[in-house]
Amino acid sequence: MVQGHGTTEARRTAMARSRPLVLSALLIGALATATGCGTDEGEGAWERSGGSGAAHAAESARSVESARAAESAAAPAPRERRSTPSDDRTAAGPASASGSGAAPSVRRICSTERLKLTVGRKDVGAGNVYLPLVLTNTSASACTLTGFPGVSLLDADGALIGEPAARRGASHSTIPLSPGGSASALLHTLNEGVTDTPCWKSATSIRVYPPDSFRAMKVAADSFRVCGGVFDVEAVRSGGGA
Repeated sequence: MVQGHGTTEARRTAMARSRPLVLSALLIGALATATGCGTDEGEGAWERSGGSGAAHAAESARSVESARAAESAAAPAPRERRSTPSDDRTAAGPASASGSGAAPSVRRICSTERLKLTVGRKDVGAGNVYLPLVLTNTSASACTLTGFPGVSLLDADGALIGEPAARRGASHSTIPLSPGGSASALLHTLNEGVTDTPCWKSATSIRVYPPDSFRAMKVAADSFRVCGGVFDVEAVRSGGGA
């Protein structure tokens, strides 16, 4: 009986000692179960939070891209710049403000259609003969003459006598001719007998090309003939040369 009683006591003592261990195991198991079922802490909670944050960031990015696309579609497209009348006027207008701003003057040349050709009074003296060739502006607007005319002598058949007149002296400045105004160029030769060189035959007409013109004019020679091998013409100057 004593032995049975001792055995019972021993069992009770062992059970008392193992009870705290069982309670601890049960408590740990309960905590583990609670953590695995989705508490606000622990590894399972971090995974859920991270997953929902990534989805939220992706959704925000898609919203920003959609807003940008909508703004780009709403903005007006840039229009092609085209020339305007003001641009054309500026391009074709005078020089910039740093320049003079004045349009360059245009020189209107006296053409044969604007001119009348006559001869002035012949001047004979000191072995020389001068005959003015007078060009008068018959138009209603001003024009200019510059430089030397081309001059030749013609016979009654219109054939050339000798060589064309050589240029004598320097060219003068541009001569403006108002309507009715005149300019003149002096023909020059020598008196007969001044040299041993024979005279040319008498001319019937004088053919004149005004400066800067390719059309000729004719006038009666007024008994002009070349002697001494000298035949030249001066540049045009203002006035009739009388």
